[in-house]
Amino acid sequence: MSSEKEERILKAARDVFARYGYVRTTMADVAKAAGISRPALYLVFPKKEELFGAVIHRMNDDIFERIHAQLAAHKTLEQKLTLGFELWVGQSFDLAYSSPDARDLFEYENPAMQEVAAEFQAFLADLLREAVRASTLKVTPEELAQALLFAVHGFKTVAKDGADLRRMIAIQISLTIAALNASV
Repeated sequence: MSSEKEERILKAARDVFARYGYVRTTMADVAKAAGISRPALYLVFPKKEELFGAVIHRMNDDIFERIHAQLAAHKTLEQKLTLGFELWVGQSFDLAYSSPDARDLFEYENPAMQEVAAEFQAFLADLLREAVRASTLKVTPEELAQALLFAVHGFKTVAKDGADLRRMIAIQISLTIAALNASV
């Protein structure tokens, strides 16, 4: 699928974006980290936005591989939601917040970020589908997944640190499970 060169570029770009954020990262930074010339980088990724999008998609694919590998070990809906949010949000939050310059990664709206968010929202809807059907809540699994995802998006903007973010996510998941169970 991807060439060895492209893989090296994506790994280097991930590390550079995590260290400097989107705004401060230059294509020269990525080329240097990947051990290639800037013109060689532009042959593979003509624009920084395209490179960032490819990094986001690769990270998302890696996260989903990990989620699916671990999902069967989690029995309850609450455990599965917690796993999904930990791997998809918690660890990404920790990565971006390990450097103050990288915090703009949550503010930069790249189409790839919207695409991977939609993929995660669909994953959440699939997890919630059976519980929503069994409940009397007047909501679709897609609407509930969107509400969860938007709430967590808001949590990222106010969380003091990773522990604070995880506390807020746990509360939101508990409220969701309580609402689903109370309406059965």
